[in-house]
Formats: sequence, structure tokens, C-alpha cells
Amino acid sequence: MTFEVMVDWDATNWADDPDFSQSYDDISGDVDTGGVVGLSWERGKQREEGNAPAATLTVNLRKGLCQRYSPFTTDADLTGKIRPWLPIRVRAYHGGAYIAAYFGFIERISINPSLDAQSVSFYCTDGTDLLARQLITQDPTDKEICSDGEAIHKILDAVGWNDDRRDIDEDGGNDLFAYPESYEY
Repeated sequence: MTFEVMVDWDATNWADDPDFSQSYDDISGDVDTGGVVGLSWERGKQREEGNAPAATLTVNLRKGLCQRYSPFTTDADLTGKIRPWLPIRVRAYHGGAYIAAYFGFIERISINPSLDAQSVSFYCTDGTDLLARQLITQDPTDKEICSDGEAIHKILDAVGWNDDRRDIDEDGGNDLFAYPESYEY
């Protein structure tokens, strides 16, 4: 199994569809495959009653690439493009087909230029981290009853989440009651 790692260096808006078509978008050859784990990701809850945290990805690059991936690089392809919140995609290639492994955004870039380290790492998060940073308010006059899936779509619409990045069961689940509700006792 091999992995393809792509970064949309030309992205200007996190909500736009990423374009991984430039030759310099493919950083697969720069991922460390030696002594350090080049790719690692986590997703899901650590315990049943816990929160569902954002999926994270760490990409460790080969030694000697500090200059290329520095925000101050003069590399013609990447000049002015090294910054956080760029889309990143990892796909596994197995059995003649690509399998989506991770889609998210570069949250932080760590560069250690010291001669004994020479390391570059990308720390990434998926879209649920960006979703958690949004503030959504409800119109208290809207008493419309909707299904769970419809309510989730309304929330994602409110924060600008693309339709093509959703896979929501719209028919399942109970209807949500109009909120806020008031009762007299």
C-alpha cells in the first residue's frame, strides 16, 4: 500500500473545492519513510461517553526540506503559499484503486532548521475543528419541525460547509421539536 499526500497550495478559501491539480500539490515524495513515522492520524472518541474530537493528521517530511517549506521560501512554486488552513488530502493506493484516508486542513507548520534535526511537520485537523469555531444563533421565531438530518443541514449551511462534503442520513432519526419550547407547569 502506498499513500498520496496532496496540498492545495493555491487555496484562498477553506470552503471552496480544493484543486489538487498542480504538480507541486503532490508532496508524497517529501514524506519521511525512514526512521520517523511519515503519516499518522487519529479520529473518533477515546471512550464511549467522551466528545467526538476532530480527526488529526501529522505529516513528517524528509530531512533537509526546511528551506522549501519555510514561509519565507524563494522556491518558485511555493513562494508566498506556505501558510495554515490549506486543504490537505491523503489517499491510500491499494489493489489498483485509491481509497480516501483523510481530508482536512493544515493547522500548524513546525520547522526545526537546526543541523541535527532538520525537520518539517504539518499538524492537520479535519473540518469538525473549523465547525467548532463557528457561532450559530437560532431564530427564536422559527418554530418549524424538522428531521435530525434537516437540522444538521441547516447548521452546516449556516457555517458555509460545502454540500459535496456531507453524507447525512436525512430520512432516519426522529423529528426534532421546535426549539425553544416552553411548557407550563
